[in-house]
Amino acid sequence: MADFMGVEIIIIFVLILANGFFAASEIAIVSARRGRLQQQADLGKKGAQQALDLAENPDRFLSTVQIGISLISTLAAAFGGASISGPLAKWFTTIPPLAPYANTLALGSVVVLITYFSLILGELVPKRLALQTAERIATLVAPFMVTLSKIASPVVAMLTFSSNLVLRLLGQNVKRSQEVTEEDIVYLTHEATSSGAVEAGEEEFIERIFRFTDRPVNTIMTPRTEISAIEVDTPLDAVIETFLSSGNSRLPLYEDSLDNIVGVLYAKDLLQTRAQGGDVDLRKLARPPFFVSEYQHVDDLLTTFRRKGIHLAIVIDEYSQVIGLVTLEDVLEELVGEIQDEYDQPENNAFVRRDDGSWLVDAMTDQETVREKLGMPSLPANEHPNYHTLAGMILAHIGKIPVVGDKVVIDNFVFEIVDMDGRRIDKVLVRENKPVS
Repeated sequence: MADFMGVEIIIIFVLILANGFFAASEIAIVSARRGRLQQQADLGKKGAQQALDLAENPDRFLSTVQIGISLISTLAAAFGGASISGPLAKWFTTIPPLAPYANTLALGSVVVLITYFSLILGELVPKRLALQTAERIATLVAPFMVTLSKIASPVVAMLTFSSNLVLRLLGQNVKRSQEVTEEDIVYLTHEATSSGAVEAGEEEFIERIFRFTDRPVNTIMTPRTEISAIEVDTPLDAVIETFLSSGNSRLPLYEDSLDNIVGVLYAKDLLQTRAQGGDVDLRKLARPPFFVSEYQHVDDLLTTFRRKGIHLAIVIDEYSQVIGLVTLEDVLEELVGEIQDEYDQPENNAFVRRDDGSWLVDAMTDQETVREKLGMPSLPANEHPNYHTLAGMILAHIGKIPVVGDKVVIDNFVFEIVDMDGRRIDKVLVRENKPVS
């Protein structure tokens, strides 16, 4: 009798371990990263491809797992209740105070023990292991689960139909959404940065990519008031001086007004023609201008720049008036951040820290640079304003023609206009909006 009871105990432990196998399989398949499984599948690992197939059809897979777990639980209960509790009850009868309650105590003891070992060996430990090595376990268990799914397919089909029917009666969509949103990726990247798996610079680059695809050209262009351009009748010496003073290698060529741009002058073409000793006709020397709408997305513009092999575009509004200029460098800076060259204004001149802790800032500084420097929250990846400078940000909040002394509070910072260049905001004093104690 004791030998038979020992066999039944072994059977129960085997059933508990089998339950752990199904629990680990479920967690591993569901939580395994698709990218890593796909990499292994591309290397020819059959188990990885089967794991991907199971993940793509979760209803069938989860129904198979549930059938296995339910069957194991039923068998474990049958062996425990009918076989082990009987001998245990006889033992309790040998203790006089417990004899009247022998059957109840025996059954309760068996339930507690089986539940304990089922939770530890059949649920918690297998699931923890599956979470830690999800892709490896998913690859190992996938072939067996595929075979089991085929064997249990009639029962699985019935269960899937029944569960879908109940979901429809409850007004739920039976199709499982597999879409991954930008917000999901940004959140996961932030979590990975917090855990040290991703560096802060990599997180910023990913966020810039999402902002990049949503930005219109008018948020990164050089505004019309700051365009350096050359009139067609400008003397050659003055043209060269304009190139030198602007620090640009390409400048728009216009006739009469900036709204009539007839070409783009390249410093290289100008120098080559002059070195050859020929007459310099600016109109003939200029290359055809390329115009873009102010609402065109920056990622589309980058594609156009690459396809046409150009580095500069003239930005026009809905009335075909020139409102700005955008270069390949402007586009790339949206991805990698500010690119300083020998002609750019040093950032320490654009941002001057004062003794009292405030900042004196050039109003034409990019608004994202301002937010980053001051520690202000970044705009959401799917949100873009109709401005790209600090001056534009202030104008958007102030809602009137600015004058020296105007103040506006943005994200707990006070921005005060301290200098104007005509009607243009030139310098801004920035300080934290600390409450008065």
